[in-house]
Amino acid sequence: MRRRSLLAAACTALLPLPALARPPEVDVAASNAELFARLRAPGAPLRNWQWIVVHHTAAEWATLEGIDRYHRKRFGDPLGAEYHFVINNGKKRAAGLVEAARWRYQEPAAHLFKPDNAPASIAVCLIGNFEERPLPAPMLDALVDLTLALMRGCSIPAGRVSTHRVVDEKMTQCPGKQFPRAEYLRRIGAGT
Repeated sequence: MRRRSLLAAACTALLPLPALARPPEVDVAASNAELFARLRAPGAPLRNWQWIVVHHTAAEWATLEGIDRYHRKRFGDPLGAEYHFVINNGKKRAAGLVEAARWRYQEPAAHLFKPDNAPASIAVCLIGNFEERPLPAPMLDALVDLTLALMRGCSIPAGRVSTHRVVDEKMTQCPGKQFPRAEYLRRIGAGT
């Protein structure tokens, strides 16, 4: 009997982990379009946003819920995630799926070392480590679409769209050396 239990335990250990399962099917385009349509009506009165700053989690398996829990515990912030939006990488949620985080509260996020360099900035976080690997096309497409929607909805000029590294004057690598900054800026009409 004991031998059977050991064999069952060994076989169970060989089964795929649920965390490695494919993310649930979502119509990313429809979900993102619905979110973008509601940008000007997030719930709380819309703030006078002036900048958009792009970040990455530097962690491949992050989720909005995990970021939210971590920021509540680490920073003691009752609103949780210190990003206004996250864009998923396909590991736990569909690649390119945009989720609103702090945006619904219309509160500033403590996401910069030098906040005066980009006051009243909207923080957009890409889930993944783009120091180690290139940004997948669905994530870049979603980032461009979100940025353009925010630029239109909040009257933010392309010259006020940047990355964490640029805003904080090279104090960080975020959003990673493989983030396609020149292509991103070109696609939103900012040049390089």
